Amino acid sequence: MVVVIAIIGALGMVIAEMYVWQNRLYNVQTSKYAAMNDVRAALDDIDNYVRSSSLVLGTYSTYTTGTDTLILQIQSINSSNQLLPGTFDTIVYYKTGSELFREVFPDASSSRQAVQKQLAAHVVTLRFTYDNADMAQVTEVDTEFAVTETNQTQNQTISVSSKSHLRNH
Repeated sequence: MVVVIAIIGALGMVIAEMYVWQNRLYNVQTSKYAAMNDVRAALDDIDNYVRSSSLVLGTYSTYTTGTDTLILQIQSINSSNQLLPGTFDTIVYYKTGSELFREVFPDASSSRQAVQKQLAAHVVTLRFTYDNADMAQVTEVDTEFAVTETNQTQNQTISVSSKSHLRNH
């Protein structure tokens, strides 16, 4: 009877350890998947605005285009989402601390909303590169960024990159 109880106890401990290990693995994979989705969504947001933009601006307000800041000029829209000729909104992507933000500065006649949105947290690398040093001549923007995700047992860095062409280029 004592031997049977010992064997059942040992099997119970093995099964419990397997359950704990499997649960830890599940949590790691789930957090990695969630982080990858967030990173991909942020990169898609940047790519969509670059493809809709007509120009990369060198400066706007207190922002200056550089390796960690991107300023885009995009044609304004009316309430029916139709383009308004001759008017432009400004979109700024920038990193503050370890957070990536997008800020929209609409023209007075635009229906686009002025908004600041955090796109990603735990950003360790953000790099915009341009195909021309003269911002007025830029036709292509390369974006690279990486985030570090911390879960119960380890840190994981997720890196993504893309290359996008401005509208009509």
